[in-house]
Amino acid sequence: MFSLWLVLALAGFIAVLGVFATRGSVDLSNLPRIETSPVNYARAQAKLELFQRVSEEARAGGRELPAQISFSHDEVTELFRNWGRKNHWFGSITDLQIAFLQGKGALTGTLRSRKLNFPFRIEFALSTENSRRTVELTRVQVGELFAPGFARTILLALVDRTVDAGLPRIPMDIETLVVTNGEILASGSAIP
Repeated sequence: MFSLWLVLALAGFIAVLGVFATRGSVDLSNLPRIETSPVNYARAQAKLELFQRVSEEARAGGRELPAQISFSHDEVTELFRNWGRKNHWFGSITDLQIAFLQGKGALTGTLRSRKLNFPFRIEFALSTENSRRTVELTRVQVGELFAPGFARTILLALVDRTVDAGLPRIPMDIETLVVTNGEILASGSAIP
């Protein structure tokens, strides 16, 4: 009997979370307006192709080569939107954009799954100096729900372990990563 009450309480809790996660909208007033265009996508692809050539040269020569790559938030938004438009097992993501502010980024959009819309905003502080990466989730919001600090820490640890477990990575040893107003810059070495 107790387990039935526990299951009902859990189902009620999830239903309440679902209602607040699908209601409302995410405040975008303090973010720059992202310009989307095929030109931005083409520019981002050209930068990726240039880095790919440096990477292939490093692999062919069996040695590290200095490399640097930078993207504006307009270019990264176009790359993310191209991926987000596809239907994935969880649904699709629309209105996806990433804005780079001084020392941090903000990822916003709407997750569409099973005819429900979940507007979200994820803010993160990101930097790498002397090959030491620091990442912090400063805000995770879905609909009208804000994730508390311990939940952001758990989520970041999960993402970190997933990346370390073997998600594809760019073939670059990043020495420095800087997020500025409107741009992200990575420099280091293309690795063989």
